[in-house]
Amino acid sequence: MAVEQQATRTQAPVSSLVELLSVVSRRVARGVGAVLAEDGASLDTYRLMRALASGPGRTMSELCAALCVPAPTATRLVDGLADAALAYRLPDPDDGRRVRVHLSARGRTRLDRLEALVSAHEAALTTELGQARVAALVTALVDLAPPEAPPPG
Repeated sequence: MAVEQQATRTQAPVSSLVELLSVVSRRVARGVGAVLAEDGASLDTYRLMRALASGPGRTMSELCAALCVPAPTATRLVDGLADAALAYRLPDPDDGRRVRVHLSARGRTRLDRLEALVSAHEAALTTELGQARVAALVTALVDLAPPEAPPPG
């Protein structure tokens, strides 16, 4: 068999689910990242702030799970928020060996501003793609996304 035929045979089709999800995810992340960067934030920082706003303090392991990032990345992101006074750490009241990370009042104000930027970007995407397509996509992705694990308790 010719080398060209072998290469063609092993090449994944462009319309594979994994390829399409990767391409779309990167496109959306680039767009949102650019909008957030104009305000001095990153997509990872925004996602971290949203995770912190969703509860009364999160452990590092909960943040790693929620963000799908390794522990060193989560630590670096939390350190950045803490250095900017957007988040703070307190001992876990139920387990002194653990630390819980909380969004500060300043962090909540910053998150509100970032949420407005992301909402405007999502509105522009919805205009571009059409409401029905976006609604169908959101429904499909919600079905595919694993539910966040409940906090240990």
